[in-house]
Amino acid sequence: MRKNFLNLIHPVILVLVTACAGQASTPIVSPPDIKPAPQTSTPVVSQADLEKEEQAIYASFLKNNLEPIVIQKDTSTGWLPSSEDELKQRMEYIASGLPNASNETLDDFFQRNRQSTQLAPDMQLGVHYILLSADDLSAVMDQPDGWDAFHKKYSPSGYLQFSRVGFNDMVDQAIVYVASIPGPMMGSGNYYLLEKEAGQWSIREQVLAWVS
Repeated sequence: MRKNFLNLIHPVILVLVTACAGQASTPIVSPPDIKPAPQTSTPVVSQADLEKEEQAIYASFLKNNLEPIVIQKDTSTGWLPSSEDELKQRMEYIASGLPNASNETLDDFFQRNRQSTQLAPDMQLGVHYILLSADDLSAVMDQPDGWDAFHKKYSPSGYLQFSRVGFNDMVDQAIVYVASIPGPMMGSGNYYLLEKEAGQWSIREQVLAWVS
């Protein structure tokens, strides 16, 4: 009886042993290394670098000037919105006039120009320039012969106005407002879209802000 039972279970044991041996011999394959997709990060630009690029843009409008350039010390944007609706209209006007401007550049331009600020007296512009404060300008213009006095004291070419410069995150696109005011009831102001290529800023688009 005992012998018959062993004879019955012996084939079953052989099958189990063979199956286990087959599983043990199967190689264990490790999953392939999955590398995370590279993440593109926005470059961190210091305030000093932004100021350097801002001055380079200002300087691009002052080339080939041999006489001293008079620049209004207080920044200007060519608009004085009295309400949010007027500000929105001006923003839409600039965006439509500079169709290749990115939203980043437009947003930065408006954020940096919500309030007038003063330009630094130590800007490196590559030319001799005079920063004229609002008080100094008023003191001259309030005279009976205001513009004649200005031309004699400062420059026959009048003066310039700059806004703060708005940049995109890569700091290779910029928007700036520039106005030239040579005399009474004379002058114009424009918004400019610039792009940086091979280390140089160049005007790509412009839209008129006002003309007199």
